[in-house]
Amino acid sequence: MGDLVPKAIEWIERAPIRIGARARCAASPDAVFAVLADHERWREWFPSVKKVTVLGPASGVGARRRVAVPGLTVDEEFIVWDPGARWAFTGYAARPKFTRSLIEDCVLEPDESGGTTITYTMYLDPPRLLRGLVRLAVGRIRANNTRALANLARRAEN
Repeated sequence: MGDLVPKAIEWIERAPIRIGARARCAASPDAVFAVLADHERWREWFPSVKKVTVLGPASGVGARRRVAVPGLTVDEEFIVWDPGARWAFTGYAARPKFTRSLIEDCVLEPDESGGTTITYTMYLDPPRLLRGLVRLAVGRIRANNTRALANLARRAEN
């Protein structure tokens, strides 16, 4: 695994690449968060996730996991764990090393009907030589994340 440079949540203001997706869910923010926090079942609703392995404690800031998607494995450490409100991790290792730094941030906002607006944003800092390739993949990544959020919403509503 190639080492990544872990970042604090404040880094998202400076990240060179941002890929956002959003969904509306009839379930409460707490119900959505419960699905997010169920690491081993991510592959049931996130289309590209093939396997999630928890590496130690499963919840809270400092919790770690390894996520495998086709052609890529990323080791992640949670930097925000605010049940019902926000959940974020930074990458600390990846194979292959496609970026220098990574944060994925999920914000859950309650709405007036008791549901939730889910905003999921990936923040990346790929090396200059890979930046063009990553920018070409942004549309595909956004579409994949949008599908995943729709699946997450359905899962939380059931």
